[in-house]
Amino acid sequence: MQKILFTVFATMTLSLAAFAQDNGECTGGLCGTPEQSGGGCGCGCGCSILIAFTDQGDTYQYADDFDDDGIEDDFDNCPFAFNPTQLDGDGDVRGDDCDNCPQAANFDLADSDADSMGDACDGDADGDLIENLADNCILVPNPALEDLDTDGIGNACDINDDGDNCDDAIDNCPLRFEGQCDGARSLDAVCFPDQDRDNLEDVFDNCIAMPNADQGDGDADGVGDACDNDRDNDGVDNTFDNCANLPNQAQGDVDQDFLGDACDDRLCYVITDSQSCLDPADPFAVHAGRARAVETGNGVEMPVFANRFDTPVKYTWTVVDQPADGDYSIENPVGSVSFSGQSPQYRFEDDKRAMFSARVPGDYVLELRGELVWPDADYPDAKANTSRVTVSVTGEALPSFACGAMPGSSAAAGVLFGLLAVIRRRRR
Repeated sequence: MQKILFTVFATMTLSLAAFAQDNGECTGGLCGTPEQSGGGCGCGCGCSILIAFTDQGDTYQYADDFDDDGIEDDFDNCPFAFNPTQLDGDGDVRGDDCDNCPQAANFDLADSDADSMGDACDGDADGDLIENLADNCILVPNPALEDLDTDGIGNACDINDDGDNCDDAIDNCPLRFEGQCDGARSLDAVCFPDQDRDNLEDVFDNCIAMPNADQGDGDADGVGDACDNDRDNDGVDNTFDNCANLPNQAQGDVDQDFLGDACDDRLCYVITDSQSCLDPADPFAVHAGRARAVETGNGVEMPVFANRFDTPVKYTWTVVDQPADGDYSIENPVGSVSFSGQSPQYRFEDDKRAMFSARVPGDYVLELRGELVWPDADYPDAKANTSRVTVSVTGEALPSFACGAMPGSSAAAGVLFGLLAVIRRRRR
């Protein structure tokens, strides 16, 4: 009896260990392409977990590979851009597909004129139509190239325009060589020009070349919002910042709508595009996920997304369009799921995953029909919903499923029974 109890205890312990998940994302090492299933992990490689990404809950993207390129986020040089090749031409640890200067190292991705071309490779970094080689203020727009003291530094970026040893901030006439540094303003109009004509003299204007009469400076860094490349001073350039006016260095975006959690007033989970996002406040809806591509003979999981979390949902997958000579199979086309971990992507039990495969190349359109097991409290009449997705199958055509090529298929079973019948007749 003791041996039996010990065996049972050991089996349960090993089972629990196998399904245990580390806190957060797998960081134990580069595991390879994660299985897109949502099963247990424990950093055991080839599995999928939910990631504690923000205080709004777990993310719902595939495990530790946000962009689904087969490279785990901790090792991906473009974690939010699909780049399985990981090319990094300039060696700045920023993949070419998300680098605004793929051929020139620029770790900070600085982009002074916000034209999506980094300063390190932009021939006109400040966007004033003067090439950098001829520009006396490379990072500050100054198309006139004014340089009062001819020191090679344009007035727009020179802290001492007239070269009189008095910085402009305390010079009583910044544009006239007088050497009076008492801070008393001269009444001579030539002393305080207004280049952008916003009724603020350049010496006091926090955006000299861009009108901004309100002088807004949200991050109080001395550079006006109108010309500040990082308005919230969180270290993320406005071009890439999902909350450009509110500091959020982590760039958390749990619903993936390109609005950071810090400034997003609507929680609507984007699966493929913002127009079809899943809003928990809407009537029950399902989503079939993004378009897929697979080789002939290989299987691809068909996920179930819904705008109700941790709620029993019955699902049915059917093919509604296929090539003229299409040949496909769906494992577990009908089933139910109930656990999503407070995210829109439901998780299958390991042996009950819906899997699609085809032996003839072409585009197959699949429809997901989801139905709530119990009526919804807010929308009792909205119990079912459908969504479609295209699976593109490439490669050479393979022997038909109808020939029993797929183990466990009904066709194979039919052939087996037929052979048994022939054998019995011969024995008689």
